[in-house]
Amino acid sequence: MEDTHSTLLLRLKDGKDEAAWRSFNDLYQPMLVHYAQARGLDRAEAEDAAQQCVEAVLKQIGQYQHHGSFKTWLRAIAENKVRDRFRARGREVHADSALLSALPDQGETPEQVWEQQWRSAHFHYCAELVRREVAENTYAAFVSYAIQGRPAEEVADQLGLSLNQVYVAKHRVLDRIRTLLAELTVAEPNEVSA
Repeated sequence: MEDTHSTLLLRLKDGKDEAAWRSFNDLYQPMLVHYAQARGLDRAEAEDAAQQCVEAVLKQIGQYQHHGSFKTWLRAIAENKVRDRFRARGREVHADSALLSALPDQGETPEQVWEQQWRSAHFHYCAELVRREVAENTYAAFVSYAIQGRPAEEVADQLGLSLNQVYVAKHRVLDRIRTLLAELTVAEPNEVSA
């Protein structure tokens, strides 16, 4: 897969690679919206914050020399944009008080929310890539059996597949998703250079 974090970041630094920006947006825009909502913003505010994050990445990617991971860098941008939205509301937000009380589960820290959103976004992105690669019935069997938890026999009957084909579909799609996830989230370099 071409879009590991490091190769995607290098392609983004080019500034003219529209496909790279589409990939970035497809992967991170929904994640950023969900993260902002989980932090307490309503849908419209979350969409604004996510758009501002993408714009900030667009402006700053040429100088990206973060000595941590891309995930940490993006989270810092997202956190700043969420705080900006709360300030625009006229409320001061502190990571250990108001934002935490806005979380759906009082036990989740902002870091836990980010990690959950990060994993979920990457899984869904890779699953969508796999959906485009495999036969429609194969993916439908995977979703029905592995995601929705429907009995394999029921899925096989509905899709006109054998029971073994349902099991193979689940295994094949999950293996491919895992492979893409491993490629996409390969250990991030400390520094990406052009």
